[in-house]
Amino acid sequence: MTESPPAIRLRGLTRAFGSVTAVDHVDLEIGRGEFFSMLGPSGSGKTTVLRLIAGFEQPTSGSIELFGDNVTARAPFDRDVNTVFQDYALFPRMSVLENVVYGLRVRAVGRSERRDRGMKAFESVRLDHVASRMPAQLSGGQRQRVALARATVVQPKALLLDEPQGRA
Repeated sequence: MTESPPAIRLRGLTRAFGSVTAVDHVDLEIGRGEFFSMLGPSGSGKTTVLRLIAGFEQPTSGSIELFGDNVTARAPFDRDVNTVFQDYALFPRMSVLENVVYGLRVRAVGRSERRDRGMKAFESVRLDHVASRMPAQLSGGQRQRVALARATVVQPKALLLDEPQGRA
């Protein structure tokens, strides 16, 4: 029986911004189904590591594997991960339902399936009653839950949360 590769594997991951090294030779394995938390002071590189895994930053050196595939050079949309950022990144001119199903729309999922999956995602975060509201009409905690619904509605293999308890 062969052991399956970890969900996330970082090997010698380094990211420098000019003379500042934000991430310095990180080796890490996170198994499938594991919940992993990175703790450290502000400025220690936690968000940079998440941005590297998601593909929003390119490493100076090292590699990133997701479920056994080397994705180091792949674009964010070619990685089966989704990220909930500290600022939620909701589109202010879209209803919260439109925000949640946006990723499905980009993936050309049909309108009725988008709505069904969006409403199920809302139910999972107990916000189905606010689907027609605009982001500005929600509390910070509600906006955070909308961002979580948006990240999970596309059913990514890995979910990255950047300070998920930081702003509610």
